[in-house]
Amino acid sequence: MKSSTKNKSYGDWRSAVDERLQEIYCITIEDAGFDEDYLIRHWQSDEAALEFVAWYGNKYDLDPVTTIYLPREQSR
Repeated sequence: MKSSTKNKSYGDWRSAVDERLQEIYCITIEDAGFDEDYLIRHWQSDEAALEFVAWYGNKYDLDPVTTIYLPREQSR
């Protein structure tokens, strides 16, 4: 089910994108180099924050944090 951004302010959507980027890829909006116009266009296209983050990660072949860092058992 697609989550609409029509009832979400740009600031709320932007915060959700930043949170998801940090949770999934351990980067921020600033790390990704997004400018505000780019983000606003995606928000205006009614794209859910999680869908935008998934698209971005796929486009740039990013690995989610869980696939990069898996704690190993310590040797005894």
